[in-house]
Amino acid sequence: MRRLLRNKLAFAGLLMIAGLVVVALLAPLAATHDPLAQDVIHRLQPPSGAHLFGTDDLGRDVYSRIVYGTRVSLLVGVIAVGISVLVGTVLGMISGYWGRWVDTLIMRGVDIMLCFPTIFLILMVISFLEPNIANVMVIIGLTSWMGLTRLVRGECLSIREREYILGARVLGLPTSRILLVHILPNVISPVLVSATLGVGGAILTESALSFLGLGVQPPTASWGNMLAAGKDYIHMAWWLSVYPGVAILVTVLAFNLLGEGLRDLLDPRSSS
Repeated sequence: MRRLLRNKLAFAGLLMIAGLVVVALLAPLAATHDPLAQDVIHRLQPPSGAHLFGTDDLGRDVYSRIVYGTRVSLLVGVIAVGISVLVGTVLGMISGYWGRWVDTLIMRGVDIMLCFPTIFLILMVISFLEPNIANVMVIIGLTSWMGLTRLVRGECLSIREREYILGARVLGLPTSRILLVHILPNVISPVLVSATLGVGGAILTESALSFLGLGVQPPTASWGNMLAAGKDYIHMAWWLSVYPGVAILVTVLAFNLLGEGLRDLLDPRSSS
């Protein structure tokens, strides 16, 4: 923790994430208006004391919608990465520990998945499903595990040849205990770093899908669909695009800063 606090950029990312979590949890208190309340008489009003970030084309308060959009982005990012980490870690450990035909089968599956650009793979899958937040989380999670699988596999290939793993095998410990007690704790550090960096990527993907109309659907507030609604008014109502864009930028930057800080912290080759 002391090393993390000394890393100013990582600490700044941690503070930013903490602030975003507080805003998401206290959204009803942080918002100044109902994010769904429409007031067409005051549509496209610029930022003012009554509406801190102005109003959109339906007269809804942009600031309040950004506050509630924080919930959507963090939820999608965390759940999607959680699914990705679960799938990638399990497959990587199985592939790296058992090797042979199991390793070949899983790695060829990874290669096939990597042949498709992720965004096009997501678009292809989601086009057959109803676009909603639950489907978005699952699809992002199930299309972003390949890199983590390779990372965990590489760690397992190294760990399984160490003396304490060989000793555990000689003692007749069950494979499940070896994987969970002796291997998993040694691969958790790179998994943690990859997961932290992955949250930012998942948030960007959700925003892109919502921008295209294939993610979170209106009237639910999402930074992506707010950008989509604002693109038609970019020349006359700049606040509709600028503020959601800044929210995405700050959130992704926060997770990237924290992820880089954790990488420096958990790297055994870094200085103490």
